[in-house]
Amino acid sequence: METLGITSFEDLVAHLDGLINAARRTYVEREAVDFVASLRRRLVRIHNHLSDQPFDAQPDVRPTDKTVQDTDDFIQQFGKLTEACRGAGLPTPLAHYLHTARLRLRFTLRGDSGHRIVSRDEHNGPAQLSWAQGKGQVEVVNSSAYGFGVKAKSPVPEDTVVEVITEEEGRRRRYECLVVYCTQEGMQYHLGLEIFAVKQ
Repeated sequence: METLGITSFEDLVAHLDGLINAARRTYVEREAVDFVASLRRRLVRIHNHLSDQPFDAQPDVRPTDKTVQDTDDFIQQFGKLTEACRGAGLPTPLAHYLHTARLRLRFTLRGDSGHRIVSRDEHNGPAQLSWAQGKGQVEVVNSSAYGFGVKAKSPVPEDTVVEVITEEEGRRRRYECLVVYCTQEGMQYHLGLEIFAVKQ
């Protein structure tokens, strides 16, 4: 496995920044570049949470020099980067989140847009949602191995780390998630939550 010299989270961010910068200098589909740029931002939020740093702290890194030929090359280089991180000693939630992102990027751009990479579960019902600035009950309207869609009475900003507690088959389960979107629907808010850690 090629490590690309990645031994820390800062190394990962430097490679991501270099890849994003190179993609913006050539013809790479905007959707792909925006996806990786959003991923970079979310990884920093998760890393800050896991390492007890301020949520808005930014790593002080210099982008790694890279060149990108086209969208397929961009996707391939991103794939190599995610593979390199598997053996870099990064926290397990970050490595898993990267792996999932790789699947999503390839499927979104080169897969069947009429299907999902994983099926949604039928699990729905009440759950507890908490974050640094508040907590409350939400209604789970859909779920999968990667995340939840919930209806909440109050908005929660994008990129906020939250905890979701559910009752599943008589067992309480705790999930650490990141808010990836928050849209108002009438008097409620629809939140999209991506899971990055499961705690029993």
